[in-house]
Amino acid sequence: MISLASTYRTLIADDEQPARNRLRKLLSDYPDKIELIGEANNGIECLEMIDRLKPDLLFLDIQMPGLNGFEVLQKCEHSPIVIFCTAFDEFALKAFETNSIDYIVKPIKAERIQMSIEKLDMLRQNSDKNDLLRIIDNFIRQAPRKEFTAIPVKLGDRMLLVRLEDIIYFSAEEKYVTIHIRDGKTYLSDLTLKSLEEKLAGKFLRIQRSLLINLNRIKEIRKHFGSRFVIKMDDFSQTKLTSGRNYNEQIKNVMEI
Repeated sequence: MISLASTYRTLIADDEQPARNRLRKLLSDYPDKIELIGEANNGIECLEMIDRLKPDLLFLDIQMPGLNGFEVLQKCEHSPIVIFCTAFDEFALKAFETNSIDYIVKPIKAERIQMSIEKLDMLRQNSDKNDLLRIIDNFIRQAPRKEFTAIPVKLGDRMLLVRLEDIIYFSAEEKYVTIHIRDGKTYLSDLTLKSLEEKLAGKFLRIQRSLLINLNRIKEIRKHFGSRFVIKMDDFSQTKLTSGRNYNEQIKNVMEI
């Protein structure tokens, strides 16, 4: 629940001191709205400060030592309003699946902070919890989508950005989605196949319930029995994938065959 006090009790989390200094300076232009109560320089410190200080608002970096921004949100008991601040626009794909209200790409500019403050003003005018959730959902749906060029993958305590051009296809099994790369490597993603299909429409095509393929990596298509297709991919293994019969018309329309 958002505090109805005159200011938002605000926490900044970023492992880079210059970035924290920059954000602190920009937020100082809004003393009637922002009360800075602390700064965290890594994910573990951020998690501790969130649950101890219980801020109304969190400006959160994603790539931080100890815990990344997404892990912090998964582990914290208190739930502040979240505004992501990161140097990589690729993380927006995952960030929009959280209850964040904004996603700012560094370097942060004054006019961009003003836009976030305006969103906060709109939130304050709605104190009912259901109204707040509805407004946050609208912000997420209406937020401008950038053209994604990579998918974030967690490897230990770091994030790897896998370029879309290197991805041959995504496969889903139970709760897991596997990213298959041109050189044969695979990575696990916690994004759902459905969300990937929506965000990557026009570049990737669903050919069966558990397969989403890169349209630019199709090498050959052959008809298969039962109104299906066998699709050979342009990777080192010349992978062959069989479509589902329920996707027959969709494949024909997209591939114009």
